[in-house]
Amino acid sequence: MKTKLCLALIMCFPLFAGSQSATQGAATGPNNVYIEQIGNSNTVTIEQVGGSNNIGGVDNAAPSSTNYATINGSSNAVTMTQTGDNNLGQYKILGSNNTYTSTVSGFDNKTKLIIGNSNFATNLRNSVTETITGDSNTVIQNMVGNDNTTTLAITGNTNNVTRDITTSSALNDVTITGNNNNLYSQQIDSAGSAGHELVLSSAGNYNTYTVQQQGTNDTTVNIATSGSHNTVTVRTSSSAIVSPLTAVAR
Repeated sequence: MKTKLCLALIMCFPLFAGSQSATQGAATGPNNVYIEQIGNSNTVTIEQVGGSNNIGGVDNAAPSSTNYATINGSSNAVTMTQTGDNNLGQYKILGSNNTYTSTVSGFDNKTKLIIGNSNFATNLRNSVTETITGDSNTVIQNMVGNDNTTTLAITGNTNNVTRDITTSSALNDVTITGNNNNLYSQQIDSAGSAGHELVLSSAGNYNTYTVQQQGTNDTTVNIATSGSHNTVTVRTSSSAIVSPLTAVAR
């Protein structure tokens, strides 16, 4: 059995002071890690146990020698742990002072995170925590802005979560326990001084949630459901909702 580890660390600035570590063991197939860092004081910790795990890659592509997980900025910290088979972790962070922690246990799980892009080069003090226990779960997060905080905990199988957070201040705290649940969460526009807030707790199966928080006022949404086949749509805004979406029953 082979374990393959590749760390590509590109240090383009003289003040680079990052640290990296990677541990892989008990492999049942090839593990791959690809990392590129450009900036100062970056810290990356990668640990994989199991087979056919991948960390790296963006734009829905598998990791490769030309397709890295990427940090571009300073004072960033990323910690990812994968235990199981056929997991794929993707991340791309542009900015500084970001902290991203992801823990995945199971097999065939997928997670993808983007913080910032070429139009939002300075993204400060973002903090993201993901914890996934189960199989075949997919989490896609797009975060752009300052002072964003997001947490996620999934226990179960075949859950799908997509979160678009582009407002400057937001809280997005989601806990899902069960199988075959879908969540789409959107927090955009300027909001107020406190920002948009979503707290969602779901216990059950085949539930669908669509939450859109828009506008120039702070909005707070708290959702707690138990049982199966719940369908919840929430839209909040200081004006008409742009591109309204509706949860689809399952």
